[in-house]
Amino acid sequence: MNDKWYKILIGVCLAGLVVGSWGMFQRLAYGHLPMNYGSFVPWGLWVAFDLFFLGLTAGAFLITILTYVFRIKLLANLGPLAVFTVLVTLMAEFLIIILDLGHPLRTYRFLISPNIGSMLFWLVVFIVSMWVIYVPWLYSLLREQLILYSQDPHRPGQTFYRWLTFGKTTYTAEDRRRDHRRSRFLSFLSLPIGVIFFGAHGAIFAILHNRPLWNSAMLPLIFIMAALLSGGALITFLAYLFQPSDELIHPLGHVVLMILLSFLFLEALQFFVGYQSKVTNIVTSLDLIVFGPFWWAFWIVHLLIGSIIPAFLLIRYPENSKMVAWACFLIIVTFLAVRLNYLFPDLAVYKLEGLQNTFFHSRLRTDYVPNLNEWLVSLWVTSLGLLIFMLGTRWLPVIAAGRGEEEHV
Repeated sequence: MNDKWYKILIGVCLAGLVVGSWGMFQRLAYGHLPMNYGSFVPWGLWVAFDLFFLGLTAGAFLITILTYVFRIKLLANLGPLAVFTVLVTLMAEFLIIILDLGHPLRTYRFLISPNIGSMLFWLVVFIVSMWVIYVPWLYSLLREQLILYSQDPHRPGQTFYRWLTFGKTTYTAEDRRRDHRRSRFLSFLSLPIGVIFFGAHGAIFAILHNRPLWNSAMLPLIFIMAALLSGGALITFLAYLFQPSDELIHPLGHVVLMILLSFLFLEALQFFVGYQSKVTNIVTSLDLIVFGPFWWAFWIVHLLIGSIIPAFLLIRYPENSKMVAWACFLIIVTFLAVRLNYLFPDLAVYKLEGLQNTFFHSRLRTDYVPNLNEWLVSLWVTSLGLLIFMLGTRWLPVIAAGRGEEEHV
């Protein structure tokens, strides 16, 4: 990425942090009171963003597994960048969900007073586990380059790099073997933890009996496919920006196309089964998706811009890296609509007939629309994540460490 676009994106991130700080102040000072969700719609925009960040994490996770577990050399250059991306998106996901769940500074109570029967407890456990695995993994991948950076007198930030290397000035062949063994071990450890982590998100929705649209064994699979789609698109787009190689981007484009078509098939299957079941709550929820007040989010944003156009580009121009990158970019920026379509319609259906006429209060309605404060908090978290990612790609050797990585995969 050239300096011009880098500076523009840094400016956009800083502007997003400044603008979004008002929403963060409202959330930290007044809790959930300034927000629009309530008793009947307890999960709002931030849960949708949590699922969005989950998808971005999944794509980077998939690249790390394919690179370091299955040793696909074609993806080796993306390995360190993918590990770093997992950490950044995990940070954004964790931050947005603790703001949604309650008091952010009380998150530790999940671990010191656990309820092992709660899926939310296990979700926190696996988020922490992913961090415990990926932080030392990233350090093992970057340590050689960090030491080289610390010894380069022409590179700014010498104190920073010496601090990261704990004053170490040489990197021996034994150090290299040790880091590769550690990286290999952590990659195998991350495979079961990651799969359970991504499946657990779908399970949180699937176990809710009074949410018939969610209460399905197929939902965790749909969540995993959705996560792989958005995350795969992200990694392909990042590959175009940081490792522009036709030999890498073209096969990634084919993979994204296959995942996109598979996801659309599962989505169509869910609609077909839902309508054929003729269960009132399911049919009503599906009607809200396709015919409700936000029909455009499904038909225009998700299906047209986020699915049909990318599929056309990937099928029509499979050997054009720029078109592949554009297709992946469209999938990424429109995928929040997919998360919103899965989250809100089932919450918008009253589960007891006449309940809407029993109590009258803004917190006891299902016609939820995110307010400005919720969007500002989401903007702040997204800007923070993007800022950390941009600074990391500039100051950490996540790109340089990927060059020549093939011999270690």
